[in-house]
Amino acid sequence: MKKILLVIDLIVAVCLAGCGGGGGGSASSNQAPVAVVSKTITLFDTGSWTLNLPKLMTFSGNGLLTVAVQGENRVDTFNVTTGNRVSSYSVNDPIGVAVKTDPVTGAASVYYAAGSGVYTDGGSSVVANVAGNYYGLAFLSSTEFYVGNISGLGSIVKYSSASINAQATITGFSGFPSALVAHNGFVYATLTDGNIAKINPANGTHTNVAWGAFDHPNGIAIDGDYAYVANNGPNNNGVGGYISRIKMSDGSNELFVSDTIGIWNTPTQGFCSPTGLAIYSGNLYVSNGTCASNDGNKNKILKIKLP
Repeated sequence: MKKILLVIDLIVAVCLAGCGGGGGGSASSNQAPVAVVSKTITLFDTGSWTLNLPKLMTFSGNGLLTVAVQGENRVDTFNVTTGNRVSSYSVNDPIGVAVKTDPVTGAASVYYAAGSGVYTDGGSSVVANVAGNYYGLAFLSSTEFYVGNISGLGSIVKYSSASINAQATITGFSGFPSALVAHNGFVYATLTDGNIAKINPANGTHTNVAWGAFDHPNGIAIDGDYAYVANNGPNNNGVGGYISRIKMSDGSNELFVSDTIGIWNTPTQGFCSPTGLAIYSGNLYVSNGTCASNDGNKNKILKIKLP
């Protein structure tokens, strides 16, 4: 069901050094081989279900990947082991998805952001009507969630799960907030100007983290000490898109995978408006949209084995 699209070899090096003089003696030195570091990208097969403009994604349970499929006006959930679609909800213009987990039962409820509303997996509205354009969505706890609003000058709106009314509106960002993720009591938001904001929910203050520059960043996912960011590329159309990997403890930023790193099956296959990111069982899932080129992997979900 999953076929290998590419193998990315970042480092394949064996260092052996030696020299000898003609009749005058010789000297030699050896170094231990450098470990092979490779990344394999496979295509996650969604079967007969087409994904037109898949956006942000999240894992809504053990092996259940929920995807906001904007171009199909659906929110789909797939079993990543079998590839089967296990549920689908109709919603107009969905982009952001997040999971509310019951602290007692552990039951997961999917929330999604679409236009000026936030909805549950059953289709019910959970916020009051707003004049906005909601994008990313993240739960800080089972009773508190945040939504990125790309209308006006851009803001992040705080909601309580117990109320349909906004509890606070955080403004003053250097760019429009898109994808959101909660981690260790903070909310991180990718910004359209190439920065990533770190928000302190206790008082609403925020600052741009010193993780280097990004190129039209969108999806963000965190696994332990590492953050992964999807970059749309210099033209914001998916051409030249790539994934950054940041070590959060020291801010070091590396080019994790890109169109030009590794061996693709054909020159036209690669990243195409990479948008959503989600991590499960040692794998990074990436939603691939559309772009200016005739990309063989457009509107697909890719799966990358993490090191």
